[in-house]
Amino acid sequence: VDPSVSDISVSAATLLGLATLFVSWVLYDFLWTSPLSKNTKFCNLLCLLYIAGLSYGLTQYLSGRAAFIHIGSMFGTLMVVNVWMRILPAQREMIAATKEGRTPDYSLGKKAKQRSVHNNYITFPVLFIMLSNHFPSTYGHSLNWVTLLGLMLAGAGVRHFMNVRNQFSGLVLASSILIFFGMFFMTA
Repeated sequence: VDPSVSDISVSAATLLGLATLFVSWVLYDFLWTSPLSKNTKFCNLLCLLYIAGLSYGLTQYLSGRAAFIHIGSMFGTLMVVNVWMRILPAQREMIAATKEGRTPDYSLGKKAKQRSVHNNYITFPVLFIMLSNHFPSTYGHSLNWVTLLGLMLAGAGVRHFMNVRNQFSGLVLASSILIFFGMFFMTA
């Protein structure tokens, strides 16, 4: 907690952090298991808006550094719960069906792959957030929530470049470099 940001108590900040983890998982899982998940671009936009809103909200009650840590913890939690509640159970069910001679439900594999792709794109934003804690210019900036959002987009952009580097490499490389350097100069 930072008294210059808000007068939130340590216990309230703790509850806010725990609620962030729980509510984020529930909303995320509901969205990606709902019929809306068929429209990936729309769901990605909703997730981005949620993350932007949450980043802004946390920076209004917690220190910038704590808000960054909470967002990183939320992403880490989503990744772990994706593996334990969506990816591994689907894999186990498909393996069991194959062993029993039944035709596996391939939609389980498709849903598990979707969560695996999400985890793939979350990896670099989490790393960038972890590294940002060593650079006070990121979390100490007056627009720290914008910086946080930029770090997440830059991380996902770099990850995307790595995923598709053998396709449109020149265009993707150029845009990834622009995003990265844009973030560098924004936080300098």
